[in-house]
Amino acid sequence: MHSGAEAFAAAFAAKKYALLRKLDPGAPTTLVTSVNGSNSVTCDRNQQCYAPVFRAAAGGIAAAFSQLATNWTDTNTNIMTISKIPFVEGRVSASQISPAGSVFAVSTDAEFRYFRGNGLPSTPMGVFPVQPSTAAYPYYAALPAGVDPSTGQSYQPNGTADEIYIAPYNLTSAVPLKPVATGYYQINALIVGVTLTGAAWHVEAAADSNNNWFSPTNPLPMDQCFGHPYRNQYHYHGYSWRCFPPQGGGGGPLGSFPPFAAGLHSPLFGYALDGFGIYGPLDSDGKMITNARLDRCHGHVGPVIWDGKVAEIYHYHLNREFPFSVGCFRGKVNYYQALGSLDMRQTNLPLYYDGPYPP
Repeated sequence: MHSGAEAFAAAFAAKKYALLRKLDPGAPTTLVTSVNGSNSVTCDRNQQCYAPVFRAAAGGIAAAFSQLATNWTDTNTNIMTISKIPFVEGRVSASQISPAGSVFAVSTDAEFRYFRGNGLPSTPMGVFPVQPSTAAYPYYAALPAGVDPSTGQSYQPNGTADEIYIAPYNLTSAVPLKPVATGYYQINALIVGVTLTGAAWHVEAAADSNNNWFSPTNPLPMDQCFGHPYRNQYHYHGYSWRCFPPQGGGGGPLGSFPPFAAGLHSPLFGYALDGFGIYGPLDSDGKMITNARLDRCHGHVGPVIWDGKVAEIYHYHLNREFPFSVGCFRGKVNYYQALGSLDMRQTNLPLYYDGPYPP
């Protein structure tokens, strides 16, 4: 049973998305979430795998993911229908959160690519904390929030996810300028990559109060750009490229015409912690890439624009199928450098060290 407000919000979202589909025939209408029982230990296609130390530090990530029957998720097919998602409402700019707005800069030297910023994206964000009168509220109010890093205490008054707000943080990162694929390495951190919008991609994992683990877009509606905050840090999940700039060559951002350009590979949207690029959902043939064409880490070798030149290089893809971005790392990660601030590490535990993972 849904309230009149929820029904109205769902109908409005469906009409809005139908309009965007007319403007952008390349945008997906559905997403594929993790399969019930999906393994989070083994690095394989259609999965995201986590290192034992991180699994424990994150609160005991379950070895197998669960799946929740939400209004937008068909548990028989693992399909999530985007038009049915009751997105977190609002269109908040970074300047409404911090006078500095979105701060982000990229620089290089002979060895590293550096990112520095305040973690606030150039894309619009929803209104967080999630407001009680909105359709997204009950989904957030049902899940735990963890600890507010600004106070060291539970979020107030209930300690639930609807109470998490967005704040700037110290985004400082250094990744290899010339990454090398040497294996298939489990993820050992909450952050898997840095976006050129000035924010981050997080692992595709979220827990309920009973320590059941899900792909976050299954139990939780994101904002219109598929982002939300955790520990006050805004980040992306799932259909993370929805509000990014041109998806395949010409055109403007989502909602302008045409965001996708037929026959062109999607551009670079950010970098994984191992230094490899993360590109949009279109392959070199201009078609949406599927997991079947990607390896167990959600990437492949192909021609892309890399540092201003065409290069045949390994790269990751964003797409509509779980794990949506990075499934594991093909290059060794120096977590101490890639997560160059305590804000990004989110722990004082000896989880990170000045050396590549694994040793």
